[in-house]
Amino acid sequence: MFAQRWTTMFEQRFRQGVARVLDGSFFPMLFVLAMVCPVAVGYAQFQGPAPTRADSPNPDNKGLAERAPTEVLPGNPIVLHPGDGIGVSVYGVSDYKVTARIAGDGNVDLPLIGSTHVAGLTVEQAQKLVAQKLIDGKMILSPDVLISVTDSMVDIIGVMGEVNDPKAIPAFAPMRLFDALSAAGGLKPDASHSISILRKGVDQPLLVVLNSNPANAVDQNIPLYPGDRVIVPRTGVVYVVGAVMHSGAYPITPDTPLTLIQAVTLAGNVGFQAAVSDTRIIRSTGATRHEIHVNLSRVMKGKASDPILQNDDIIMVPTHAMKAAIKGGGIGIALGLVYAIPFL
Repeated sequence: MFAQRWTTMFEQRFRQGVARVLDGSFFPMLFVLAMVCPVAVGYAQFQGPAPTRADSPNPDNKGLAERAPTEVLPGNPIVLHPGDGIGVSVYGVSDYKVTARIAGDGNVDLPLIGSTHVAGLTVEQAQKLVAQKLIDGKMILSPDVLISVTDSMVDIIGVMGEVNDPKAIPAFAPMRLFDALSAAGGLKPDASHSISILRKGVDQPLLVVLNSNPANAVDQNIPLYPGDRVIVPRTGVVYVVGAVMHSGAYPITPDTPLTLIQAVTLAGNVGFQAAVSDTRIIRSTGATRHEIHVNLSRVMKGKASDPILQNDDIIMVPTHAMKAAIKGGGIGIALGLVYAIPFL
């Protein structure tokens, strides 16, 4: 008896609620509630469109090959420096073969002639100097001296960062970028393909963007020169968490900026339960973290600019409590809300 009475009352309330929705009397009430209840407001923090690849520092890898220091251009003589290891021999004199290292004062000790200052001389000039000393000391009448640089503390190409074997590669002539990366063991899996090159006489680092297109291989494989330093950074990431389909870390590179919409799209877009108007970007500046509130709904509708993300940004899409309850309870919650409409 009680169950039948409750069922009858529920059906009556349900019909009344549906009737009020259909006759339009419920909508003014929703309007009043919307005006009274506070609404979370967010503001995009960056103005203007996101930069494209054409805005990157060097999108097409052009002009890098011509920007070498004049003193290390191809064909220029090798200059000896303190710390260089050299091999000295005299053609036809099997006993005169020695390896030595140039001291910090620029001198090197050689058999028969003793200490000789060679730092600052080219290899050819040093050969003539040693030959002349052998003649002056009447040690060898007509010596044919050969000097070779076995290793150098200055004439190197340094490859560092996210490579398997960071090292200083001896270089007494230009070397191609791909050869230097191969000598350093190749790139690690998490290495960025935006490689910076520090070069003597060039104020700004040179940027080479590697990609898998064979047509660009010639432009990417630029010549390196003694003194160059190749820096392979780690791929930056942004983190997308909260009410999205696939939370996780997504790569970001300096030459191709990632925007908020792009990151959310990579995460499978937001879920039904998302409170998109209260999206937050959590950004670290040194040891300090601060939150940037963004109305993702307005951004996705094109009514607010799309923020450009930075490395290690955390995009937090919070959950709307009511939507989460509806999603968790299913149709039963929806019917309960309709039943409660007449009481409003």
